[in-house]
Amino acid sequence: MRRLRLDLLGGFTLSTSEGVELPLPTRKDRQLLAFLALQGGRAQSRDRLASLLWADRAEPQARSSLRQSLAALRKAFRAAGTDPLAGERVTVTLDLSEFAVDAIDFADGCSGSMLSCDIAELYRGPLLDGIETSTPEFEQWVMAERARLDELAGRLVTTASISVLPEADRGGAMRLGRKLLSQDRSLEAVYRALMRICNARGDRAAALKLYANCRAALREELDVEPDRDTEDLYRDILTGHSGAEPSAAALNPAAMHAIDDRPSIAILPFRNLTGNDRLNFLCEGLAEEIATGLGRFRSVFVIDQYSSAAVAATTSDTAEIARQLGVMLLMQGSIQANAARLRITVRLVEGTSRAQTWSDIFECEAGEALAVPDQIARAIIVTIQNRMEDTVAEQSRKNPSPAACECALRGIKHLRGYAPDDNDKAIALFREALRLDPDHALAQAYLAFAEIVMNNYDAAPRPLLLDCKARIERALERDPEDGRIRWVLASVHGYLREFDEERHHIERALQINPNDANARMTYGAILADSGQPEEGIAMIREAMRLNPFHPEWYWLLLGDAFLSARRYEDAIEAYKRRTNLKVWSLSRLASCYAHLGRDAEAQDVKRRILEKDPNFRISSLRRGAWSERVIEDWKAGMRKAGLPE
Repeated sequence: MRRLRLDLLGGFTLSTSEGVELPLPTRKDRQLLAFLALQGGRAQSRDRLASLLWADRAEPQARSSLRQSLAALRKAFRAAGTDPLAGERVTVTLDLSEFAVDAIDFADGCSGSMLSCDIAELYRGPLLDGIETSTPEFEQWVMAERARLDELAGRLVTTASISVLPEADRGGAMRLGRKLLSQDRSLEAVYRALMRICNARGDRAAALKLYANCRAALREELDVEPDRDTEDLYRDILTGHSGAEPSAAALNPAAMHAIDDRPSIAILPFRNLTGNDRLNFLCEGLAEEIATGLGRFRSVFVIDQYSSAAVAATTSDTAEIARQLGVMLLMQGSIQANAARLRITVRLVEGTSRAQTWSDIFECEAGEALAVPDQIARAIIVTIQNRMEDTVAEQSRKNPSPAACECALRGIKHLRGYAPDDNDKAIALFREALRLDPDHALAQAYLAFAEIVMNNYDAAPRPLLLDCKARIERALERDPEDGRIRWVLASVHGYLREFDEERHHIERALQINPNDANARMTYGAILADSGQPEEGIAMIREAMRLNPFHPEWYWLLLGDAFLSARRYEDAIEAYKRRTNLKVWSLSRLASCYAHLGRDAEAQDVKRRILEKDPNFRISSLRRGAWSERVIEDWKAGMRKAGLPE
């Protein structure tokens, strides 16, 4: 029978089994008992105990103080009719059979197979919370024990989040998780667990709010963004994905977060070892071309280059890059120069082990470098798996000149940017690319598209839209197998409200490259707007998995898909992820608030719209690629918000 109860989590209390508190005279008496209680009943040397708690005293004084503390403990125990202390000449042992110790019961419960509310409730706070430590040595021990118990608590919450539990036990896990977050706001894994529990309860709003709190806390405490697992879970919950539970790999930091059953790979930017900065463009171009070539294979999952470059810019650790991108394999490469020849070195690396699985060296004349990506892509495919459903098509188009390619790639980068002069720079670079190589199909298509962007997308004059469409079609004739050109052309068809043609080209782009995240994103928006909202949202979710560090316009299209589905709460969540919303995007946000009856927020957005554009009128609505049903729904919300007709 356990006659004594010792509570160490959240403070210190020694009491009888009937609840009568047994006071101990000094702080060091309590610390000594806590230490002995957590040693598993093993004998402890008197020298160690003396140096742990009385390290600031001479050895004779420290031993004398230890004897006094042991006497104080015996006196308290004997008042309860027991004496669990066994003192030998050189050791001291505490008989734990007399005790119920909350920290021990909690640790044992966490390691068991049955999760319960009772176990979660044992954790009332950090070990010996509020008890000032006596020496640096004892403080070091306390901090290590706290970390161990806090980690167990976090694992308990995570395990509860993926288990089928009674509501009372799930509620206990929620309370435990919130207690942990009150102690440390940066526990990202705990946020994820609570998000899963809330989502399983059907409280998506609470799950999304937890994500927002997590994002804010990580920024304030660590100046970082949520990691890949958190973002994936957030998107799954936001888009209503039924698989918002973690895989075993997601729960194990040493394992990769697999996107699906296909081999997954990210192509990292090549390193320029030539000393010639003019070849930096080639490093980017090789990576993008290889990613595009691999993307044509349905049996390989290729992360978008936008995300690969973004993560590679923050760390050189291949295991960390693979973890953030959620891939099995990474491809690294470098370029060296010898006279007029280039040496391109490529290696394939396993993400978890950092082991090299394949490498090769390609040598070519400088002007032939852009023919190399197909060779590398073929070699990687053979390395990844022996049989493929397709084979790499030989490049049929004329390789553009390196200088023209440099201009085109720099232009695309500027067109994706948000600086005030980015679009002007993009147009100038596309024109320079065409001066150097008039047959550069991608530059032709992007120049036309950039002119549309400069004229505010679907608000561009119709004659300009028609002229640019014709120019992009001519570019497509030069390279009909470039999915990027088809994606640009599909966008222009959408602005012209030519929906059948828009859908045809985007579907063809995805046939060419199933891993094209931008095309998949656009196709998701098309499906949502054409009366297939859930299919469209699922497509958008896959695009975000392909490009986890995607540009902000992805959030805008996701919000539009939710608006099409009349999922106004979710649309608001997506729109608010976009920084610096423009007027017509704000009008969609106001419409969502108004449809939900959130009048104060609708009025606040209305004020922002009219501050940006005092001449705003619903009647001047840009129709773009929207269906009539969605347009009328959008207008009805704007009218409810009080925007002028």
